[in-house]
Amino acid sequence: MEADSIQTYIQRAEVLLKEYKYESALETAEAALQNALYHNDNSNLGYISNILAKIYELNEEDTKAITEYKRGITYASTVKDIGLKSDLYNNLANLIIKKPEHRGEGVKFYIDAYQLAERLEDTARMVKPLLNLGDYYISKDLYLESYEHLKVAKELINEHSPILYQTKLNILLGKYFLSIRRFERSNKYIDKGISMALSQSKNKANSTELLYTYYWELASAYKAKSDLYSKQNEFEQAYNYLLEYQSNFTRASKLKKEIELQRATIQFEVGQFKKQIKQNEVEKDERAEEEIKWHISIILGVVIILISLAFLINAYKNNTQKKKLNKDLIEKNAELKAAKETAEQVSTLKSQFISTVSHELRTPLYGVIGLTSLLMEHPEEKKRYEYLESLKFSGDYLLALINDVLQLSKIETNEVTLEKVSFDLRTLIEGISNSLQSKQKHNNNNLHIQIDPAITSMLYGDSIRLSQILINLVGNSLKFTKNGNIWIKVDQLASSDHDCKLRFVIKDDGIGIPKDKQKNIFENFAQVKNGTQEFEGTGLGLAIVKKLIHLHNSEIEIESEEGKGAEFTFTIVYELAKKKGSSDTYDEDIVQEEDLSIGTTTFNILIVDDNKINQIVTQNILKKKEYTCDVASNGSDAIDLVRVNDYDLILMDINMPEMNGLDATKVIRTFNPYIPIIALTAVEEGEVRDQALSVGMNDVIIKPYDTQQFFQTILKNISHSQVKKVR
Repeated sequence: MEADSIQTYIQRAEVLLKEYKYESALETAEAALQNALYHNDNSNLGYISNILAKIYELNEEDTKAITEYKRGITYASTVKDIGLKSDLYNNLANLIIKKPEHRGEGVKFYIDAYQLAERLEDTARMVKPLLNLGDYYISKDLYLESYEHLKVAKELINEHSPILYQTKLNILLGKYFLSIRRFERSNKYIDKGISMALSQSKNKANSTELLYTYYWELASAYKAKSDLYSKQNEFEQAYNYLLEYQSNFTRASKLKKEIELQRATIQFEVGQFKKQIKQNEVEKDERAEEEIKWHISIILGVVIILISLAFLINAYKNNTQKKKLNKDLIEKNAELKAAKETAEQVSTLKSQFISTVSHELRTPLYGVIGLTSLLMEHPEEKKRYEYLESLKFSGDYLLALINDVLQLSKIETNEVTLEKVSFDLRTLIEGISNSLQSKQKHNNNNLHIQIDPAITSMLYGDSIRLSQILINLVGNSLKFTKNGNIWIKVDQLASSDHDCKLRFVIKDDGIGIPKDKQKNIFENFAQVKNGTQEFEGTGLGLAIVKKLIHLHNSEIEIESEEGKGAEFTFTIVYELAKKKGSSDTYDEDIVQEEDLSIGTTTFNILIVDDNKINQIVTQNILKKKEYTCDVASNGSDAIDLVRVNDYDLILMDINMPEMNGLDATKVIRTFNPYIPIIALTAVEEGEVRDQALSVGMNDVIIKPYDTQQFFQTILKNISHSQVKKVR
């Protein structure tokens, strides 16, 4: 047999393999193998090993199949047949990826197959391992890893690519976008995959094995479609697509059983097959016709028994599969029912939120509008100061309410992260005490601070979140206590060279909390009523406290008896801030307040704001400190003024017509790198700080602001600017 004849035998063996004629395929491949070995034809030996491995794999002789695939890779490497080597790696990966102990090796073989095909610029060979990798990672819920390979496959596959490749790609992309909740894109890809699979499932020219593949893809697509609608709370649609999944899964299972039945009725063994043929030929003339008929009867009986056994096994498997599918449907229905109940709870919570916030917004708004009207009617009366004080209280209450709602929303959506700055605990707690003096006087309470003397170091952590926790807890105690005492206690439980564990206790001798209410007070909108007495507030404060403490990997505990006060306790571990100049320092994060003796306290400041009322408010606040001011209504005017005037600092609004504050800052930094520019904006700080600093701004002040903090920020930034100029 010459080389050309060997190739003809290889092609014939591949055709026989597709027709499930494994004995004939094996016999033909064996003939080609013997002659290829005789001629030392390593090129054809690689292709023969691939065919033999497929025969072993289809007959579930995995060990033999793996051996043949690896032998084929060796032959392909010898003759440098990159295309064959790529195919062998892909086929070997398909086999061993099913075994948990070999999954890592399987992924490596897929990547090897792709890289070899890439060297040949063979698109079809490149796509196969990419789709296989995408399918594998999605089956393991590793969606980002899957998309890395699907993205490359998407660039390679076009309308001229095989329909099966296009179908698989669209369904896998649909599953990926479903995992990241991009429902519209997911739906688009899944529908496209379903359309292609449906058309091919009706193509009578397709083989049984190919039809099985398309029905399996349809089942997978309808399952993803059901999950898509379930995640959007459209449970009826989800259920309908689940039924479609069941229908196509059953069709695929039926076709698979037909294929397995064809395999079960064909027995083959390489050595025994040849030996049996020779033995039959020798004994043909020696045995009588009756004996031959007797053997034939036995063989037919065995075949009938095997076929019957195969039917019984398939019937059993089918029954088991149906039971499992019914169980899955029952579980899915239970999940959908639970999801429906959750949706109803969310709707109830939404109504409660609207009702609560509506009431809490209207109450202070009524005060603002009513008191403003009184001031306009009687601007000279003695009650003007009292009206103004009440007006400010209503405004402060509105601001606190809005801040609470925004803070809770950010925590719920995981947008709040802990910052790390150095701070002095005593200074922080004393500042909180001073800020709550008006609340202390309102109910005639005394606030006591007890800080463990062992706490001597500066701490390194999120001082703002700690302030929010303490202000909410202490404010709560002040609200529910009259003519009493509130204690803030901080004890050091443990310490090392790098960190310390602190226990915070907020205690009061107020009205206390009933036992049956203590489990619910940390829920959103939860409020405790004492008889007929109601207390103002949305019920968000303690919910925010609990979530902020959870961010510190801690829990809050409560001890209280009705009429005997309440005690809240939590612990937080803080790093110790190193002093400047010591090893392992935190650099700029622990720089202490600079000496603000900078030569003058009269500064020339440029206010950039398009809102006239905001301009007037900011000007008058600055004039109290005898600062001089210029005003610009947009970024373009601000640039012109900075070019011709010498300003100590710029207060820059972000959102303005013609040119916004960010673009104006970029331009100013091209000719003046030193002047401090502070963003003065009503946008949430977390949304604007990084953006502001990236264009060259020095700091951010959020409107409305505390006046003392406002001037401290101005002085700090002017001081920094002058230090930089000196350097």
